[in-house]
Amino acid sequence: MEEYKKIYKVQYYDLDRDHYIKINRLFDIMTAIATEHSVIHNINSKQLIKKGLSWVVHDINLDFFDEGQLYEKDITVKTFVKNVKGIFMLRYFAFYNEGNLIGKAVQKWLLINLEKRKIVKIPKDFISEFISNAELSENQKSIMDSIGVTKQYYEKNIEDETLAVKNMDIRYGDIDENGHVNNCIYPLWAIESVSRTRLKSHKICSLQITYKKEQTETDKGVKIVCKESNFEDKITEHVEIYSWDEKLLCIVDMSLEAKR
Repeated sequence: MEEYKKIYKVQYYDLDRDHYIKINRLFDIMTAIATEHSVIHNINSKQLIKKGLSWVVHDINLDFFDEGQLYEKDITVKTFVKNVKGIFMLRYFAFYNEGNLIGKAVQKWLLINLEKRKIVKIPKDFISEFISNAELSENQKSIMDSIGVTKQYYEKNIEDETLAVKNMDIRYGDIDENGHVNNCIYPLWAIESVSRTRLKSHKICSLQITYKKEQTETDKGVKIVCKESNFEDKITEHVEIYSWDEKLLCIVDMSLEAKR
């Protein structure tokens, strides 16, 4: 199966204060590489907009194994597309450092009609651009078998003393060319809802996000609800992000491990 590869050198601005890579920077890197791959196949955002179409991401599942030693190291990022079915396609990522797998992710993408703001079926010519008849490599099979998109659940208006509520402004730069909050902003909001005490002592090792509704530009901001739980040797954070008028925008589930 055809894959696109890019080598990325980790910079100081990619890292937090303890030298662990920021999860939102991984989202930025995946978005940039997916865009480059699409441009190679003549399916870039400007061409889509001219046709009244746009890609939107619906789900992302990310696992990352960071020991805080990646500063100025090269990360090789590989991506490939598989399982284009009707209205969605799955894009997989694998992250390597010195030949060792240090992360993996899968994204579910949908195509929407910009005027009607409705999901449309992915055209066959788009599918043929990305999908070849070549078989999956063993590494690709391993990535596909080890990570998937699972359904997330939400509990609106939970009455619980462990619940934390935070309000966030929507900045001018948070809005992308489609006129809504960019998908890379939501994980940043979710992480900001976790207590600083927890973030100082723990690192995020996995994150799953489901986008439920788009948020267009507004001065009214968003509300973030976060609930923390303990599960064996990990801390889990369940985050729900709502618009000012209480519409669910996205669900984020994170697992955290103690920093070494």
